[in-house]
This record gives sequence, structure tokens and C-alpha cells, in this order.
Amino acid sequence: RWNTVPAITDCISAAEKELGSNGRVLVRESGTEPVIRVMAEAQELRTAEACVNEMIEAIKAEGLA
Repeated sequence: RWNTVPAITDCISAAEKELGSNGRVLVRESGTEPVIRVMAEAQELRTAEACVNEMIEAIKAEGLA
């Protein structure tokens, strides 16, 4: 399971720490498709996109994409 892989959970934790109280992160399995949904909200689009891209790369690196 993706949510027990340290490389992925560490990346999610790092994104949450980076955003702090100025944003949020949501990573979850889809209930209707065989995909992992990765979302981030931040004050700046560039920051949200960077966090999402890092989490996606961590998921891909573990062969889960």
C-alpha cells in the first residue's frame, strides 16, 4: 500500500511542513478509479504545483503510477 511506503509518506510530511498553516495536502486513493489523487492548496500556485509534483515523483519512483 502506498501509504505505508516511507519515501512517499516522508514526501507528504515534507509538503505539509512546507505549507504549514498556509495550505494543505490531500493524498488518497480514488474510490472509483485505480489511481492515487494528489492535491495541494497554497497561497501561491507555484508552491502548490511544486508540492504536488514532488509527491507524484515519489509515488512514481516506488512504481505506483
